[in-house]
Amino acid sequence: MKTVLVTGGAGFIGSNLVRHLIRAGYRVVNLDKLTYAGNLASLKDLEQDENHIFVQGDVCDGMLVLELLHRYDCDAVINLAAESHVDRSIGSPGMFVRTNVVGTFEMLEAAREYWHALSEERSQGFRFVHVSTDEVFGSLGDSGSFTESTPFQPNSPYSASKAASDHLVRSYHETFALPTITTHCSNNYGPYQFPEKLIPLMTLHAVEGKQLPVYGTGLNVRDWLHVEDHCSALRLILESGRIGDTYNIGGDAERSNLEVVHAICQTVDELCPSDQPSSKNIQYVRDRPGHDFRYSIDASKLSSELGWKPSVSFEQGIKDTVSWYLSNPDWVTSTREKGYHGQRLGTSANSMTDQLTQSTERELGSTVDKPFDGVVFEQLTQYTDDRGWLIELYRNDEIPIGNEPVMAYVSQTMPGVSRGPHEHVDQSDLFGFFGPGDFRLYLWDSREGSPTFGERFTVVVGESNPQSVIVPPGVVHAYKNISLRPGIVFNAPNRLYAGEGKKEAVDEIRHEDNQGTPYQLVDA
Repeated sequence: MKTVLVTGGAGFIGSNLVRHLIRAGYRVVNLDKLTYAGNLASLKDLEQDENHIFVQGDVCDGMLVLELLHRYDCDAVINLAAESHVDRSIGSPGMFVRTNVVGTFEMLEAAREYWHALSEERSQGFRFVHVSTDEVFGSLGDSGSFTESTPFQPNSPYSASKAASDHLVRSYHETFALPTITTHCSNNYGPYQFPEKLIPLMTLHAVEGKQLPVYGTGLNVRDWLHVEDHCSALRLILESGRIGDTYNIGGDAERSNLEVVHAICQTVDELCPSDQPSSKNIQYVRDRPGHDFRYSIDASKLSSELGWKPSVSFEQGIKDTVSWYLSNPDWVTSTREKGYHGQRLGTSANSMTDQLTQSTERELGSTVDKPFDGVVFEQLTQYTDDRGWLIELYRNDEIPIGNEPVMAYVSQTMPGVSRGPHEHVDQSDLFGFFGPGDFRLYLWDSREGSPTFGERFTVVVGESNPQSVIVPPGVVHAYKNISLRPGIVFNAPNRLYAGEGKKEAVDEIRHEDNQGTPYQLVDA
């Protein structure tokens, strides 16, 4: 039995692919961060399946990826983990760069190191399949289709981040001979899709009698691919695709957004009859920025070389999909528990707090989704010219009173190594995380009387998300280098540290790394 590491396997396409691979006789190691779009409820039927191994973790944690590859003796990687909603990329583009670009880089580095350690026979069979999107090609007019040789012309932060990841994958094959294959798919639909996307959103709104917001004129065209057809194509490419090549995967079902909404309304009206047709609630709303007009996939290469064709017609797929959402209200409820209730996204930039909230894990019941009172994050800006770059770490006139540093130092932390956890009685720390390397920062509120006492907050900071952070007294803190290379951290406390020939320290440090302490660096 072969073992495949699937990233993003608790998401929409990922959960369907995990199920498809297990049915086909594979063992699947499923790595998912469980952000808003990752949902363990999508894997509920696999809870007792011995061929499904779920690990909660981040693709930006290269050490974790490498460990999983070795621990489970993997034969292949299918990289699905990605931030994928265009609207969200307009409000929070940094998250897309981090997951889609930096995450792919860390995956490639881990796969390369693992692949080099394999025997010659096993290394020849290893594959790294990178799943991308047709959106990297840009927008089409009224005619024509994307082929594998169409130049990239991304028009949103999402598609730009995916194009960048595609270039990285190609470079690792050309430079290091890593056995990679890249796929570009059209718009997917089917069961377990997070309800921010068009088809589930319109389905649920139609059932509930809510307004059906359609961007612009509704004439933007997409090629619709049922997720089960996508999964069958990915397995075929994994097993028989040419190394170093790319394949387009399309559903041969071009429809305008308005046609899709009307098809959903018709199906809802058939399954849930009411006095008024659902289509009466269609409302045209302001178009989103950079909205591509038309996508169309030419999948003839996949058909001629590997014999694949889509098997689910759009009409049947829509009926099955709408019926699935109507039959699974508990799953729908589980997505709403993550804070999404059908609101429109992508019309404005989110604040830094919003970005931190969205990138925070919820793997423990005591984890909160925003920093505690007294913890201050600031985005660090890198100023670049032909001489190099400069980062301003702090200004005393902008630091909250009482936190002004009195000393500063820089430390290096090796890959996979953590520092802490510990806390200070009176001292605050001003950290600067700007690279090289990414770190997972852990904070626990140990201040009795605080409304967040005993709770935890985590966020990834560093090269992909440069931040300064002030950690006040009483907040236990630790950080771990999750990159595959040494990382640098700046620290400027407001109390002096003790040391040979130095003044005595004026603060008490409480180390919290004893066995059994609640302050554990748990990620997976």
